[in-house]
Amino acid sequence: MSDRPPHGNATVSNASVSGKMRQRSRQACGPCRQRKRKCDGQFPCSTCTGYGYDCQYMDEPSKAAKRSADDAGLLPLPPAKEARVLEWQDTHANRAPAISTPSSGILEPLKLRYMGRHSSVAFPMTVGLEMQAANPPRLHSFAYNPGVRAEPGCGVNFDLATYISWDKVKNLMDVYSLTVHPVFGILDLERLSQRGEEHWHGRDQGLGFEALISGVIGLGSLFSGFLGEDQEMRIVRHAKEILEDASIGRVPSIDKIAGWILRTVYVRTTSRPHSAWMCSCTTMHLVEAAGLHQPLDAVVLTTGDSGKKALEDIAETRERIAQIAQCLNIIIAYDYGRSVVNLGLTWKSGLRDGVRQGDWTPQLFDLVGAVPLDRHADDAARRNELMAGLDKVAQTVVEHDFLVLIKADLAFCLFRRLRVLEWTWPPGSLHTIVSVGLLALPAARRLMVQNHPWWNVVGTVFQFICVLIAIDTTESLETISEAMETLEMITERLSTHLAIEALHTARHLVRASLEKKHKGISILERVSGISDGAEGQWPSLGSFLESFQQTPSMDMDFLLGMDLLL
Repeated sequence: MSDRPPHGNATVSNASVSGKMRQRSRQACGPCRQRKRKCDGQFPCSTCTGYGYDCQYMDEPSKAAKRSADDAGLLPLPPAKEARVLEWQDTHANRAPAISTPSSGILEPLKLRYMGRHSSVAFPMTVGLEMQAANPPRLHSFAYNPGVRAEPGCGVNFDLATYISWDKVKNLMDVYSLTVHPVFGILDLERLSQRGEEHWHGRDQGLGFEALISGVIGLGSLFSGFLGEDQEMRIVRHAKEILEDASIGRVPSIDKIAGWILRTVYVRTTSRPHSAWMCSCTTMHLVEAAGLHQPLDAVVLTTGDSGKKALEDIAETRERIAQIAQCLNIIIAYDYGRSVVNLGLTWKSGLRDGVRQGDWTPQLFDLVGAVPLDRHADDAARRNELMAGLDKVAQTVVEHDFLVLIKADLAFCLFRRLRVLEWTWPPGSLHTIVSVGLLALPAARRLMVQNHPWWNVVGTVFQFICVLIAIDTTESLETISEAMETLEMITERLSTHLAIEALHTARHLVRASLEKKHKGISILERVSGISDGAEGQWPSLGSFLESFQQTPSMDMDFLLGMDLLL
């Protein structure tokens, strides 16, 4: 069992860290002193983490505060500013602040823990303050359960630094920086590399960092094939074990939230819809647990104003992490027809000016921000809302090929919702959907040539074919040929079960559409009294199907036995 503490030292956009990590503990925490156990001086220390104790440093508050800022501390500061550490005043270190200003919640910076002011956990402290108690109760889950069972200890026992060399990790980080980072820009890659160098050379960065770097390794391998599948999956599983460990998860950190974002991207690209949705929802709940969804002027800090400045310095970083998590949740939930975890974020869009070169994350924000979330409104209002959203999505300019596919996916989501509501399409609106889909075809081909297996490189093209068949206009039917050629090209390069299955299903739907039209033509022939001798004017069903001769013979029962990844 690992005794490494889950640090919260973040490696996020526009972030850096100051100070040197402590090599030796000068002070033991309260539980370790009481039980005469070895303490590593971290916050929380590895002993408390492993045994489930409530780690506290009652003495030397200024040192405890500095340790918390360095090791578990909320967020590092941007490189343009000198790093600041929390400075506690001796007379206020163990006292909760007065709660007098209107706010929606309370944030405990040292543990990155947020809760509503009406929480049962916050209530004893609030009552103590109102009673002007000399030592009001701390923010703690008093009597939350009967306490008849000890909490489980840390169950992570994998040595990542021994399993894979630092040289390989650096190569995979380079792949990640060129593929995933441009559209999901949550990491300061320079700082990540620095921390990785320290971690692989004996200066432990904690299990939270291991979850984060394992996510980078997994995605880097997925987009490069640099590692074997077994080695990649073992590292991905290590990240999962850390993120889902009950002992480690008790204290949120930016590393862990960023790790969950990367895990969501990986699961969406490699697993099933339900699993991806669950990961995205978990990430959003952690964003809420850490208070990243709340502006700083809307929370009361348990440390008073002493920790506010450090949080203000990285406010933009907090917002970006929260919004990327929200984007993933909306994209996955909207596509799958599940609910969105809506935390009421103040949406940041139109932030393209001044963004560093190669960062397309603001374009992701613009795209997802144009989507109207599902609400309980009357059908007429909902139709208008969806149609306005479709226009906004179509007008949003994106430059990265993956975002071009995301744009098409969102347009198809809106089309499906409007279709269910039996929307009467205004002139030009169906052309908009076809145009957005057409732009996705060359984008998908380029990604495939680059061997970048984004989650929608097959799905967007397949869904486009389904949309074209459903629209059933001359323009849409003329487009099917290019869409099918693109799907065939992608399937040939991937040669995976899911790609082959999608191609067979697309051909099957085209056959079904053709047979339906042929039946209609036959009925019209009979009604119009066309003689048998004139039937040669009409193309036979066989001639329409010549382009799909590769399709194996199948009937509608094929769909009943197919694994649809539900």
